[in-house]
Amino acid sequence: MKIKKKPEGIIINRLAAVLKEERVSNKALAAALGYEAATVSKWSTNTIQPSLATLLSIALTVDRDLKDFFVSTKDIEANDKKRLLKELAVIAERSKRTGGNKK
Repeated sequence: MKIKKKPEGIIINRLAAVLKEERVSNKALAAALGYEAATVSKWSTNTIQPSLATLLSIALTVDRDLKDFFVSTKDIEANDKKRLLKELAVIAERSKRTGGNKK
């Protein structure tokens, strides 16, 4: 099975699929968790990723197993794994905090 990849990013979470299965809207989830609907929408489209703590809150809120929210790494083909690791390394590098020189 090939992992689905959006032109602008990697599909990491399955939030949109789970919410659709549970018939919960982004707006309803946002209200239940105290977030803006736009933030939940960005999580659902994999534009940004919620923290693990937030994903656990979502799982508890919609009564689903936490693992249901993730793409299975066992389903990723070997040649795709190498490509994904390179892409994830770039994302991780952009996310690093350098600390800089503190005065």
